[in-house]
Amino acid sequence: DLHPSDPVAGVSAGVDALRVEERDHWPGSGLSDRLVQLVELRERLDVEVTRLTGEWDRRRAWEADGALSAVSWLAYRAPISRPQARRIVQGARMVNDHPDLGTALAAGDIATGHLEALHRTATPRRRHLVGEHLDTLLGAAAALSIDDFTVAARRWAALADDQITNTDTTDKFERRGLYLSTTLNGVTLLDGTLTADGGATVITALDHLAPPDPADAPEGPRSLTQRRADALVDLAGRYLGGDPLSGTSAVINVVVDADTLTGPGTGTRSDAGVLTGTRCDLERVGPIGRDTIKRLTCDGALCRVVMAGPSVVLDMGRRTRLATPAQRRALAIRDRHCVFAGCDRPPDWCDIHHLASWLEGLGLTDLANLVLLCRRHHIMCHEAGWTLTRSPDGTITTHPP
Repeated sequence: DLHPSDPVAGVSAGVDALRVEERDHWPGSGLSDRLVQLVELRERLDVEVTRLTGEWDRRRAWEADGALSAVSWLAYRAPISRPQARRIVQGARMVNDHPDLGTALAAGDIATGHLEALHRTATPRRRHLVGEHLDTLLGAAAALSIDDFTVAARRWAALADDQITNTDTTDKFERRGLYLSTTLNGVTLLDGTLTADGGATVITALDHLAPPDPADAPEGPRSLTQRRADALVDLAGRYLGGDPLSGTSAVINVVVDADTLTGPGTGTRSDAGVLTGTRCDLERVGPIGRDTIKRLTCDGALCRVVMAGPSVVLDMGRRTRLATPAQRRALAIRDRHCVFAGCDRPPDWCDIHHLASWLEGLGLTDLANLVLLCRRHHIMCHEAGWTLTRSPDGTITTHPP
């Protein structure tokens, strides 16, 4: 039972009086006035329900009865539906998050209808912006009817979405990055993050540069990841090399000792003194195999440094054994594409390969000893042991290792 001094008891008594109020002979204007009074009173009660619900929910008082949520407790205990209970709790939580809303409600500056309209548009994705824009929203709510504010709230939601999109785009752009690390066995690991348009650009370029291989390719078709890896290297090489047909090439620094440069292949080195006293390194990468050096000498613009042991420099070298621009143009016309069996990579994506090794003094840099090979097949010829021969009629034959 309610104590007579309890304000709710006074409200309850007033409602009881209203229930028995005789209005049969009231004029229409009297009914209108009373109706407005009751709606205004209900609004004032709704404000108090919102404020009280906020305090009750903040203390999690509903847990005392074993309820799993405030909404379920309220829908079970009060004569309202679950959606109604959810609206009350959610509105109260918004007031808890933004006390200025509660102040405006208590002062009558805004109505619970304004609060509900704001809550409907302040979805979880937009909710963090309510506090940032609260003064503007309160000003609009105080000046507009609930219907007009509902429209204004939808307009705010559209502007908030624009701001979120811009913020998301900026955040994603700031998170961009590419990480490269070289392992002990000379493999470079890549990991990174690109923006949506940046990722689309890279994927489109890589897939365009390295389309699927024919099923009957001599070395077998590459996987998608292998093709994209090859395309990325080709793309970087093309950038560093400028225009391959003009004779410009990427400059890669190689440090190699004399014995390794002229010795009989790599093999397996087991002597610790050899491991610490000789070098065959790519700048910024580290140790590499001698066969890789041989491939790079075919067409890369190497700045070689020949060492006698770990500290004595014998020769700084110079850019030699490179095909001239005229030879490159002639090869493009003669070979038309990579000469490896089944490959049609165009000339501007090809290296120039010496059929007989220039490094070992077996072949000259002339057209009879030069062919076009794409990067993948150039690697296969040097590191994987494939060989090429030219017949007297100029036909190139591919030989597996």
